[in-house]
Amino acid sequence: MAAIVLVVELEIAPGEKERFLARARVHREKVLASEPGCRQFDILAPQEKEDAVILVEVYADAEALETHFNTPYMKEYLADTGPMIAERKRTPCDLVND
Repeated sequence: MAAIVLVVELEIAPGEKERFLARARVHREKVLASEPGCRQFDILAPQEKEDAVILVEVYADAEALETHFNTPYMKEYLADTGPMIAERKRTPCDLVND
């Protein structure tokens, strides 16, 4: 099975970016420490879009991604950050350079 890259493009509500980034960093650390199927988890701040954040996450396979979505801390992260996010676009991709 090919690795799966999840690209999450977020538009953060005005005035919420720093609070969102702090919460996303905590979530990232929990994921990397707890999920052996997560190979990479990066938080990106586009230079030309002040209220945008992009998450790039690499999972070993579909099962690892499904595990990620079903963890209690993922549900907490979504609940905590939901009010901070104006728009979210998730794009799952097959990693084809392996």
